[in-house]
Amino acid sequence: RLSRRGRTIIFSIHQPRYSIFKLFDSLTLLASGKVLYHGPAKQALEYFSSIGYECEPFNNPADFFLDVINGDSTAVAASKEDHRPVDTGKVAEDNVDSSVVDVLHQKYLSSSLYESTKEALGKVELGRGNKQRLSKQEHEITYANGFLTQLYWVSKRSLKNLIRNPQASIAQIAVTIILALVVGAIFFGVKLDRSGIQNRVGSLFFVTTNQCFSSVSAIELFIRDKKLFV
Repeated sequence: RLSRRGRTIIFSIHQPRYSIFKLFDSLTLLASGKVLYHGPAKQALEYFSSIGYECEPFNNPADFFLDVINGDSTAVAASKEDHRPVDTGKVAEDNVDSSVVDVLHQKYLSSSLYESTKEALGKVELGRGNKQRLSKQEHEITYANGFLTQLYWVSKRSLKNLIRNPQASIAQIAVTIILALVVGAIFFGVKLDRSGIQNRVGSLFFVTTNQCFSSVSAIELFIRDKKLFV
């Protein structure tokens, strides 16, 4: 539904089934920090076939790509057999496995897909260079939605989390009520004189300090949501 509204969906997924894979428009394959393929998802099998890695019949394309990258596919195994040295040892096999990523990366760098991507990125960089000559206002960070919209959705999400995990909320409310009763009992019936003013200052200091320390628990939200965000 989001994609039909014109949104661009960036999806990181591990071994999707074919019914999910065929929904993708663009596919990017990465290994060891190197791009092995970036282009239309429908052309990925054709591209790998052109560089010598044929997908077996009835094989899931997503599984096939991972097998090729990890050096586990039949195509990679066949190339190992053809190029295996006479002195077959563990070190030699490790070298072959590590070179699969380098070979795929070099194949991609020499492909027309890379050239078209490089050309598109060049246009973006050129446009960005022209914008740098404009005023500083052009460089200010802007967002698709305003502050109130962001505040609304973040608050709604936090409220849902509180409702779904009532134990922590009930405990905080109970502690607040108990402290309120204790402070109210201690400073109950304070008179309007010099000592009464000092007592009121002490009660305000105690309540303010308690509120400051109790609000530190909100940091937990940032720690938990940071992991989710990353």
